[in-house]
Amino acid sequence: MKRIVLIKSRLDRSGGAEKYAWRLLTAFLKESCRVTLLTSGKVSSPLPAKDLIIHSLHSKKKLSFRQVRAFDRFCLRHCLKNETILGLDRTSFQTHLRASNGVHAAYLHHRSQGESLFRALSFSLNPLHRTLLKIEKNSFTHPALQKIIVNSHLVKRELLSYYPVDEKKVVVVHNGVEWEEKRDAFDSWKEGRENALARFNLSPHSFHLLFLGHNFRRKGLEPLLRGLALLLHEEIHLSVVGRDKQEGYFRNLVKTLRLENRVSFFKQQTDTTPFYQLADALAIPSWYDPFANVTVEALSMGVYLLSSKTNGGHEVVKEGCGSLFPSLTSNEAVALALKQALSHPKTEERARAIRNSVKELDFSIQLPRITRLCLA
Repeated sequence: MKRIVLIKSRLDRSGGAEKYAWRLLTAFLKESCRVTLLTSGKVSSPLPAKDLIIHSLHSKKKLSFRQVRAFDRFCLRHCLKNETILGLDRTSFQTHLRASNGVHAAYLHHRSQGESLFRALSFSLNPLHRTLLKIEKNSFTHPALQKIIVNSHLVKRELLSYYPVDEKKVVVVHNGVEWEEKRDAFDSWKEGRENALARFNLSPHSFHLLFLGHNFRRKGLEPLLRGLALLLHEEIHLSVVGRDKQEGYFRNLVKTLRLENRVSFFKQQTDTTPFYQLADALAIPSWYDPFANVTVEALSMGVYLLSSKTNGGHEVVKEGCGSLFPSLTSNEAVALALKQALSHPKTEERARAIRNSVKELDFSIQLPRITRLCLA
């Protein structure tokens, strides 16, 4: 029986990365592997598998450089050098790495673009960033590392530009999606849309735009709102779904821009299906996203996509299924992209074509691509 160690620092959350980790773990178990999971915090496994061993490091919920270091040391203690080790986070040693978080050095570069000089310089002094950069360098340049699996060509280009990595080690496997599992939800989108309109008291005559995610600033909610404010005579309604500790700032911005009747905040939702059924288009104006999971979730639900160039997920968007924000630093450019999206309202024919464009990204196809790379 093949043994594999899977590393994921946190699994006590409900985000896309955590769900992806459980799906990967399940895929290895289906390959008759004996899996050891290295993680932290309280973990409740949804899998009653006898071939799954879990080692968890006690840790606090707030991320700190001490916690990152402690987890890295914890993993080094448990990893035998003759094992197959798949890392899903930034840890110093593994034989295979799925770098779904992208390149931290590149993230800091992108983030500094929208900050003051003092703020940008502070990143280089921050102990958490310094720790992550050191671990990242050790990870990408470790001689035992056999494969680096990235989820976009964007990440591959950045990886090769920041670190001396053999390009032959780097493989692009775009994020998968529950394409088949979403069939019923997609087939009933018209009924779901009517229910959502009634439930949220929204106009059936509006073009419904969706913003879904956490960390509103990094995801680009501010330029989206400022661009929307320029479209004074267009009937667009924006639904903001997700959590952010700075939500108050964005609510005040909505008032300042006089968008109170055109923007609704819905907090974090356990079920986002009604919002995808409602939406004509999804906006992902991220300043930096290796591959936003909502990209393929929206497309699999037949929703037109508006993405920034710095969301690696835009690589899977085919002609007629979405478009790009030409710039996030120009409110006029954002407004122009939104106005162009108005010519793509959701219809049965258009929605089905968009959904079918990502059929080949179903988890049943994408997950085995990763397991095969690790078990070869």
